[in-house]
Amino acid sequence: MRLDSAVELDDITTGVFRERSESTSGSDQLIRLQDELRQANRLLKLRDEELARVNRIRLDVEAELEDLTASLFQEAHNMVREANEKQAAAEKALKENQMKVDVLTAEVTALKTLVLTSTPSSPNPHLHPQISKDEAGVAIFPKKHRRSPSHYNLKYGRESSPPDSPVKEPVVSVISGGELFGENREGLEVDPVIHKEFLAWRQNPVLDKNEPFIQRAYREDITTCLTFSNTELSTKVLAAVENGTVLIEAVGDKTRTIFPKTCALMQVPKLCYYRMNIGDPEDWFSISQICRNRIIAVCDFLNYLKYIQRGLVKSSVNDVYWEITRLRKNIALARLGLELST
Repeated sequence: MRLDSAVELDDITTGVFRERSESTSGSDQLIRLQDELRQANRLLKLRDEELARVNRIRLDVEAELEDLTASLFQEAHNMVREANEKQAAAEKALKENQMKVDVLTAEVTALKTLVLTSTPSSPNPHLHPQISKDEAGVAIFPKKHRRSPSHYNLKYGRESSPPDSPVKEPVVSVISGGELFGENREGLEVDPVIHKEFLAWRQNPVLDKNEPFIQRAYREDITTCLTFSNTELSTKVLAAVENGTVLIEAVGDKTRTIFPKTCALMQVPKLCYYRMNIGDPEDWFSISQICRNRIIAVCDFLNYLKYIQRGLVKSSVNDVYWEITRLRKNIALARLGLELST
């Protein structure tokens, strides 16, 4: 009995120690798991911080890339715009220089014509003004009979040279000897309103119909002179004259009996020694002498204004004013069918 009790006591003691050992082992495992969990949490926190930093870097790079792209596009746009502006300026300068070359070529041709037409037996008065009159004021070389304007052709806007005047040889000098229309300027009066408008226009010579000086010229001279019975054709002629696309030439050396006998502009029976083209190479109109002279007078006037606009007229303001007045006088004379002044 005592032996059995001892065995039982040993078994109980062993069980208690085993339970305690198992309890101690479970606590250690729990502590180890808690340590691993804390370590995992620290790693996750570090990874979250690293991920946030990488996201910030990515956002900064994307923002810088957008700014760089916008700057490149803006710079490219500015370069294209500057290139276009330079190209437009170069083309404009080229056209202006070409027009100046054309005008200078025409003036050189006119000077050559003046020189070639001056001979000892018949000197040109523009080249030799000192021998046009003697000391008593009597002309040494009186004017000969002037050829009819029908012997001249108008090619305005189709060639580089300015249009020929209807009843005079081409000249380069506008005013010479202080004379206007072959008369002395003394006793002539200047319209102060027109002169004031001219001076204002001369400061900025543009062919804008809203300018008072140009508006007056159209109202009093150009529109009235180019108004014909055929209103539709008259409008087209005015546009062609402004654009420089009108062409007038003699019909040819035919007998007077077979010339066209109806003027396209006036729409009345008249002998038509000329034909006119206003843009269409295949469309020609038969016109009479008076219509041709009226168109020429307006062309001469507008052509002179364009020379002023381009800076090709170097005469004084006073001489330019009187030359414009002479050209306006020619428009009035042509409209009335009278002989034009030289």
